Amino acid sequence: MNSLKHYALAAVLGLLALAGLAVPWYSSRTLDTELKAFAEASRKGDVVVHKLAHQAGLFKSTGTIEFQVRDSCEAAASQDPSSFSVEYTVSHLPSLRGVMQFEWAVLPQGTTAAAIEKVIGPGQKLSGTGALGYGGLVKAEMDVPALNFSNNGVNFQTTASKGSLTADASAAQFIWNLSSFVARGKGDALDMKGLSLNMDLKDRNLGTGTISLGIDGISTESVSIQGLLVRSETIESKDRISSKVSESVKVLKVMGQSLNDLALEASIGGLHAPSVRSLLEIGKASCGFRNMTADESQQVRKAVETLLTSGMSIGIPALKGSGEGGQVSASLMVELLPASDGKIALEKYLRSSGQLTVTGTLLNPSQIDMALTSGFAEKVPGGVKAAFNYQDGLLKISDKSLDAGMVKNALAQADKAIEGFLRPKAGPAPAVIEEVADEEDE
Repeated sequence: MNSLKHYALAAVLGLLALAGLAVPWYSSRTLDTELKAFAEASRKGDVVVHKLAHQAGLFKSTGTIEFQVRDSCEAAASQDPSSFSVEYTVSHLPSLRGVMQFEWAVLPQGTTAAAIEKVIGPGQKLSGTGALGYGGLVKAEMDVPALNFSNNGVNFQTTASKGSLTADASAAQFIWNLSSFVARGKGDALDMKGLSLNMDLKDRNLGTGTISLGIDGISTESVSIQGLLVRSETIESKDRISSKVSESVKVLKVMGQSLNDLALEASIGGLHAPSVRSLLEIGKASCGFRNMTADESQQVRKAVETLLTSGMSIGIPALKGSGEGGQVSASLMVELLPASDGKIALEKYLRSSGQLTVTGTLLNPSQIDMALTSGFAEKVPGGVKAAFNYQDGLLKISDKSLDAGMVKNALAQADKAIEGFLRPKAGPAPAVIEEVADEEDE
């Protein structure tokens, strides 16, 4: 009986040992396959894999990937691409962080190495660590050393900074924080404190997600800014894409004036998502629509037509700020309604509206009287307001109807230009074809 127990225990331990070896073996084999597939898929583009040297091991793998940066739209023979290598070491022993952990370092080469060494200093390198999670999520951390270098008479200094990247098959998030950036030279100076960048993309190819850049303070010889925040957000809902960009400043001091709570928001909404994807894909494949096939040209025209007939909006929903003399707020929006008949007609489907409000002492009494007398502005508590609206061929400014003939004519001309792009007229037959036809007649 005891011998049976011993055999059973030995069998269990053997199975555990095999399982323990199977995990790193599978991890190593998967990494080897994925790296080869990545290298093969990266032979084209602006950043290509020039060489892959991978040494697979059971518990640890090492290797080097050499990249070349070049313009994929230019002939290879006319370029001198810059290059860099990434050295990596991967541990295949699983941990709480994931199925594998890795360390990496970027090694510039050629003329690029000299330029990078000038910036980060001799012997320094960009390096970091990371892990592949059990759900396929890649996490990487990056350390950037403090920088101190000069270029064209300007000295640059930055504190050490940290960054992190999280990515899966379609999404990616990049976070980077820098405490200080200083540039001095040529009679001027720039001092920035508390920089933070956060990119959270849900779809890297389409660009949906949020990007925000914040700076606690900016100071130059003549300008001081506190609390700068720039944020963009792009979302896809059903078959529509909408995007907005907002900028805000808590305090702006310039030329002896102090402005507070400045804000600007720009937006574009209701774009037909499949058409946007089509334009992005063709634009990338054809080097910015420069080298298209006939089919691609037709697809571009179809996508543009769909965008213009399915409806959209664009404008500045909010623009505001305040100072010692008062406040200013404004907005401007343009909307293109869906074309019920599927035909482009800006005069019929385009609408626009906007307003400008000024309060306090930013306008003197004579300027206020002139605005009110013209009939294009109305009095509001503490100031004046002007507004306009264009809809169904009618133009109103502060409820005063005006002749919209010039607007209609401009929209009609735009319709003709768009129609000419969407349905270009066939050119004359080539001369050689005409000669052949003449010979057949004879």
